[in-house]
Amino acid sequence: MELTYHDVMNADFSALSETAKNWRAMGKRCGTLRDNYRDHVRGKLKGWSGEAADAFWKSSRTTLHELSAAKHQAKKIADLLDDSHSRLTEAREHLKKVRDQAVKDGGMKVDAYGKCNLDTSEMTEEEAQSALRDPGRAGEETKWNHRIQKAVKHVDDVDYDNMKALKAAARDKDGKGESGGFNGKAVGDVEKYAAHRASDLAARLDSTKEGGGLSRQERHELQVMLRENADDKQFSRTMLNSLGPRGLIDVTNQMNALAYRAGGTSPARSQYLGMEKTLADTLATATKVPVFRDGNGKKIKLSSPEYGKKYTAWLHSKDGHFYDEWREGMRKAGAEKWTIENKEPGGIGGTATYGRGYQSLLTLMKHGDGYSPQMLYDLGDDLRSAEDKDPNIWDHMGFGKKGSDGGPPEMASKHFENDPYDGLLKIMSKDPDVAAGYLDPASDADLTDEKVEKNDRLEYLLKDRDWKIVDTGAHDITDVVDKDARDGLEAALRAGATGRLPDAASPTFLPKHSEANAGVMEEIVRVLGKPAEGGEEHLLSKDGDLADMRGALGEIVADYPADVQRNVTGDDEYKTNGATAHFGAGTLEGFLNKLGRDPHAYGVIQTSQQMYSLDHLRDVLGEMKPGVDRGTAENLAGDAVAGAAHVSGILSEAKADALFEDKIGDDREFNEKADKGSKWVNRVIGLGTGSFLSEGPAAQLSTPVGWAQADANEAIMKLIKKDIPKEVHITEDETRYQYIESQSNMRNFARDWAVQYGKEVGLEGDILAGVKDGARREALDAFQRGSHSAGQHGSVPPSQ
Repeated sequence: MELTYHDVMNADFSALSETAKNWRAMGKRCGTLRDNYRDHVRGKLKGWSGEAADAFWKSSRTTLHELSAAKHQAKKIADLLDDSHSRLTEAREHLKKVRDQAVKDGGMKVDAYGKCNLDTSEMTEEEAQSALRDPGRAGEETKWNHRIQKAVKHVDDVDYDNMKALKAAARDKDGKGESGGFNGKAVGDVEKYAAHRASDLAARLDSTKEGGGLSRQERHELQVMLRENADDKQFSRTMLNSLGPRGLIDVTNQMNALAYRAGGTSPARSQYLGMEKTLADTLATATKVPVFRDGNGKKIKLSSPEYGKKYTAWLHSKDGHFYDEWREGMRKAGAEKWTIENKEPGGIGGTATYGRGYQSLLTLMKHGDGYSPQMLYDLGDDLRSAEDKDPNIWDHMGFGKKGSDGGPPEMASKHFENDPYDGLLKIMSKDPDVAAGYLDPASDADLTDEKVEKNDRLEYLLKDRDWKIVDTGAHDITDVVDKDARDGLEAALRAGATGRLPDAASPTFLPKHSEANAGVMEEIVRVLGKPAEGGEEHLLSKDGDLADMRGALGEIVADYPADVQRNVTGDDEYKTNGATAHFGAGTLEGFLNKLGRDPHAYGVIQTSQQMYSLDHLRDVLGEMKPGVDRGTAENLAGDAVAGAAHVSGILSEAKADALFEDKIGDDREFNEKADKGSKWVNRVIGLGTGSFLSEGPAAQLSTPVGWAQADANEAIMKLIKKDIPKEVHITEDETRYQYIESQSNMRNFARDWAVQYGKEVGLEGDILAGVKDGARREALDAFQRGSHSAGQHGSVPPSQ
């Protein structure tokens, strides 16, 4: 019979406590009886020998064991009853909390059977009729009914756990004494029992058998135990200890095979996927590294020297010892090759390789969340260490492709984490602070080492790592990248450099860049802004390894318009969004040139730069003090537009390189792709005036009176489409680019908006004329500097 809300609310749990007292008293009596039997029966017959004595001593040992086991079993059952009382009370309190939320937050009336209906008792008749006719009312009632039902189900699952633990404690499992006697190995903690039971059931999974080697009832039992206890530290660590790293990997492989066997048509697929998630959550709980705080209770920054000292000390604690041993065991199991029987029920199939242990581990982990940042960092460093020992450790012949390696369909990359390091980076990207802390070179790479050095994780991932893990021939010389290569890296870069989730929808505010965010941005530019070495293909060139990431990198740079302008102009008056990123001389321009050859990257960077420039220009003109002279007005207006104009010159040259060197298409094709960049900037960054210039803790997006974002965006897109550098052949061996039209359009753009803003803030006469001339002149000069055409009347050699 299904448990109901009414049952839970009216249940009397006190009987459990009373029964526990009786069991505890029974245990004491069994102990007294055991002592009396030991002292007054066996003790009185010492020295007795002979055949009758031998029979007695053998029998009496069994009796003495059963009396001791009876005492132990009674005490543990009492403990289980008390634990059951506590767990059920806590579950019922959760149900009450959900009910109270339905009343307070949802405006519901909850009857004695948990049924939710809109409460109209405090409304007028007219208000009540209107509320009852509201089409959304039924949906709200259904939502709260579902939440209450879910809370009732939680109580039912807790009760199921309790029942299974009590039944197990009552069965003789000690292997001594009489068969079917008392249980001398009974466990008095529900979570501890559940962990041992869950690990036993999980270890019996077998993908070659219908149901995975477990009965339907056993599968349900395992599902409930994992679901209800995944966030309990004792349960999770007991289970992981019972399985061990190798056992966890084997269970993951079996669950994955069962979930996706026969193309994922198994009727138990959702059940196994659910168990994978709760098993992943169990791993997260067991490997939790605490949040360390200083003497004032302030959270210590991840990867700092102070954090390293706390972390090192924690590793010597009981919890830290478990974590350290588990990590050491996973290093061994993670590097091993694994196989699994790939047979359908009935014996069809064979043995298939399941890759390395770490690949299975990350397959599991991507189903869960809540992992400790330090655990992710340590795992990342362990994966890199495994790669250092064997650069081809993750190589495979194309998982899931019939006829390639005989692998099962479930090993297709969307189910099986072929590249565990990239999969780990994807997990890190779910928390921008975690991604930033791992990739920021200023963070400490080895927290257990007293020597603090800049880590090279990001440089390794961008430049040095072997991403080609799909074997297409012998001797590892024709490897290619996986179809989803660097997806995790791209997500981690987005999160780590911007401080936002990689797939974040339109924000209501712009998070300020942290020092770690800026550090990641600086490292990206440092590594990728350098020229290629030794005649090698540049990573960001059209045929380079990172060519497909140029669009994403352009979106990341679009988050740093002021930082870019500060670097190209040397002017620190540009207001950045939080911590300022500082770029090395020459590397930024080389980086922007390579990115700007991609239409999407060109579009988002150009739009971001010009939108910020208009923000900055309006800000400068609005703060212009009364009585300012014309020369000062010219300089202020010119400085405000110089940065974006300089970057526009760099991008115009990059566009020319793309059209004439890389042969990517014509102007029209390039501009159509670049147009999408404008839509991206407005959707994700949400640039509007004041968005970067606000001094508040979170820069609120706004559009001041007299300034229309749509008008500015349209003007910027016209500027992009009119950026048409021309190729001019001087000799057979030399070609120059002309930017006369592009730079004229940039000059006119800056001039026109300076005049519009000047009028809006009340400038007139000679001062307005100075603003106009300053913006026009500096925009032209800065564009020429950026495109390397200054002093050459619009011509420049192709970028090297």
